[in-house]
Amino acid sequence: MRFGAGFWGPFPLRRYVEYATLAERRGFDVAWIGDTQLITPDLYSAMALCLNATSTILVGSGVTNSVTRDPTVTAGAALALNEFSNGRCVLGVGVGGSAVHTVGLPEDRASEFRQKLEAIKALVRGGTARVNGVEARGKIAAPPVPVYVASSSPLMLQLAGEMADGVILNVGVAPELVQEALKHVERGASRAGRDLSDLDIAVFAGSAIDGESSRAIEETRSWAATTARRVAKWVSSGDAEMRSAGAAILAQYDWSEHITVGAAHARRVSDAMARNFVFAGTVDEVAQSIKRLEACGVTQVIALPMGSRIEATLEAFGREIIPAWRTPTLAGSPP
Repeated sequence: MRFGAGFWGPFPLRRYVEYATLAERRGFDVAWIGDTQLITPDLYSAMALCLNATSTILVGSGVTNSVTRDPTVTAGAALALNEFSNGRCVLGVGVGGSAVHTVGLPEDRASEFRQKLEAIKALVRGGTARVNGVEARGKIAAPPVPVYVASSSPLMLQLAGEMADGVILNVGVAPELVQEALKHVERGASRAGRDLSDLDIAVFAGSAIDGESSRAIEETRSWAATTARRVAKWVSSGDAEMRSAGAAILAQYDWSEHITVGAAHARRVSDAMARNFVFAGTVDEVAQSIKRLEACGVTQVIALPMGSRIEATLEAFGREIIPAWRTPTLAGSPP
């Protein structure tokens, strides 16, 4: 199992660097940096500074989008960062979320995203892509950049399985939700003559670790709400409460609050429902959640620390969770 730490929010740019360096010290494999213009700092400035301040951890876009970011700009930035860091840049991209809706734009349709993803993939591998009727090619000599597709929808999950190096599942942490999502990924992979083992399978979720489980759930409830809003309408493994809550959240969703702690639209999410969508609770509870995902074939968990104890959550992962996977128990598996 690999471990990623995600960072998103209106924090000073310097704090992103501090979080990335802390994640590296605590044994995380990847620092994923959010990209919502005007709310988070400029993505590529943040990634460059984080790469400059670290030496081993990978740094990725977690995630950028294909609407407000032109594919050629995305590819060029990724190549430059990968050259500078000697291959420590990864690229996560999706159809658009907070970066798109907060400025009144629609998300890309799957067909549009496919064309843009094809261009990005070709360019970050040193190849050519036809863009706006002309042949484009990057001239930056850099190692190929791994491309991950993030998604919460069946069509995009299939496209990720077909085309990406990795998939970032934003569907929750409950095994039944992840297994259902992976069926779509597998369907896309099969179309391309690939297998799930060809992809890095990551699960992305809000996270808080606290000795008082209820406090951790409260600090991540807004992440549970935004995920339920997306997946409740299509997952067959969701119950009536999830479908009802998801529809209600969708109807009243406030993008200005998005995943902020205390968002009004998150009030529809019960503690029990929230546990399906977040890495939150005590150390033991979070570790057990990760172990269940590992049994589903997940190869990376990406925890986005939320609330008032971001550093404490990173420390808890580094002190008590990550070492359990780095040094297996006598039984041959993490506790």
